[in-house]
Amino acid sequence: MGYMESYLNKIRSRGNIQLADSIQQTVDAIAPAHLENFSFCSHEVGLLFGNVQSGKTGQMFGVICAAADLGFPVFIILTTNNVILQQQTIDRVREDLSGFCVCDEYDTGIFVDNNLMLPAIIVLKKEPRVLRQWSNVLASSGFMMGNPLFVVDDEADAASPNTLINRNGQSAINRYLEEIKGRAACSIYLQVTGTPQALLLQTMASGWHPYFSYYFRPGQAYLGGNFFFPVTGKPDCITYIDAMNDPLSEAVLHHLCVSAQLLGSGKKVCNCLIHPSVRVSVHSKFANDVRKELDRMKSEVDSPSFEASLRSVYDSISPSNTDKLSFDAILEKAKSLLIHDEIKILVLNGKGGITGDQYADGSNIVIGGNTLGRGVTFGGLHTIYYTRTAK
Repeated sequence: MGYMESYLNKIRSRGNIQLADSIQQTVDAIAPAHLENFSFCSHEVGLLFGNVQSGKTGQMFGVICAAADLGFPVFIILTTNNVILQQQTIDRVREDLSGFCVCDEYDTGIFVDNNLMLPAIIVLKKEPRVLRQWSNVLASSGFMMGNPLFVVDDEADAASPNTLINRNGQSAINRYLEEIKGRAACSIYLQVTGTPQALLLQTMASGWHPYFSYYFRPGQAYLGGNFFFPVTGKPDCITYIDAMNDPLSEAVLHHLCVSAQLLGSGKKVCNCLIHPSVRVSVHSKFANDVRKELDRMKSEVDSPSFEASLRSVYDSISPSNTDKLSFDAILEKAKSLLIHDEIKILVLNGKGGITGDQYADGSNIVIGGNTLGRGVTFGGLHTIYYTRTAK
């Protein structure tokens, strides 16, 4: 069984028939024209793009499998310089793709010992030290002499283009990416993003303008910018904080109610995101404020006012994937979450040591800035409190 067939069978076995069909459609559009007809004597750049959070990772895994079936021996997946995103990506590679030698940033020995017996997938952050190390490994191993390299650059418009072009210089990340491509006899460099404007504006002479591009459509259940930010009005699921008396308190209470509904229905996780600012000091302040709010609710858990506030939120929610629990069941579960301090407060930013498994189960309130942005996925995300002011 080929890599592509194995991957699609795994997707279908999980009940994601539409996703498997979409991946097959993407591969059928890209593979005959750009993989099967690859000259194996040039360095080519392609672009795979889709709507934000519409499943780009699954699509790029499909292209990787198609290329592996055609004999490409080495794949590098690039993520933004984000520890959580890099680990999230490699965990998903290991879960979804079979028959590959999967290498983390420090697995140079595993890569060398594999000796290309299995096609290798290396998952790296776009960080100069990491890229320099693997450029040296590709050179010293000699594996790429006469062999093609396949690079998949997730969020390719972030950090990969030369950010010093207007100063007649070359940024370190851009330089090392060019060096990595140059280690191979030939390469395909697949740019992946939901915001391709900067890539399409690159000149052909820069070496970063895509030779070809493919747009894949989101699934029928996709909710994106057109839904959340229509030209006029707003959906019922959005409330402007300017119209709220105590928006943080209401956000925490909403998360508590939804956590009680989901966890009480047997679901694994319920997450809430709070994005107040890019400043680390602000994240710490909000973490303290959230803790105070949870402590206040805990102290009032048996009061009529707490029950009335929770009922107001309960009346506003309409779960679609679970049967709505009775208010009494929600109340008891909410009390249990508060009394036993089961709601975790996690600060996720450049200085935090949070890992993905910490918000993979239970009830969590995650506070952060830019780290919450590109690419990082949060399962069971039902409440978002966003206060950051656009410049």
